[in-house]
Amino acid sequence: MQRRHYDIDARKNSPCPVERTLYILRDAWTFMILRDLCTEPKGFNQLKKSVKGISSRMLSEKLKFLEQENILMRVVSNTRPIRVTYVLTEKGKDLGLIVNSMKDWGEKWSKTGSEEVSKNLAEDLMN
Repeated sequence: MQRRHYDIDARKNSPCPVERTLYILRDAWTFMILRDLCTEPKGFNQLKKSVKGISSRMLSEKLKFLEQENILMRVVSNTRPIRVTYVLTEKGKDLGLIVNSMKDWGEKWSKTGSEEVSKNLAEDLMN
């Protein structure tokens, strides 16, 4: 039996809002870029340093995609040398809620977080 490939592009116009959101938030690179832009606007090189392991080509592709989807905008300065900064749009800032929820969940349930929660639950059950 042949396995079906999940066609992310087919999700763009899905009637399901979760699938349409997954079309935009399609991979870990996208989440990490959003994570970094949620705190403040950043330039390409700043993003390249903070998103560990991403190639320049992949970062460029992701930034272009997010700009096309109106998640971020590319701001070009009028200075010399020209400086390009990436800033979240209102639509992009709303995605920050998802990123922050993931951060909160990760802090609670990551290895160290889940051990602490389990310890507290065990103590509560014993009392």
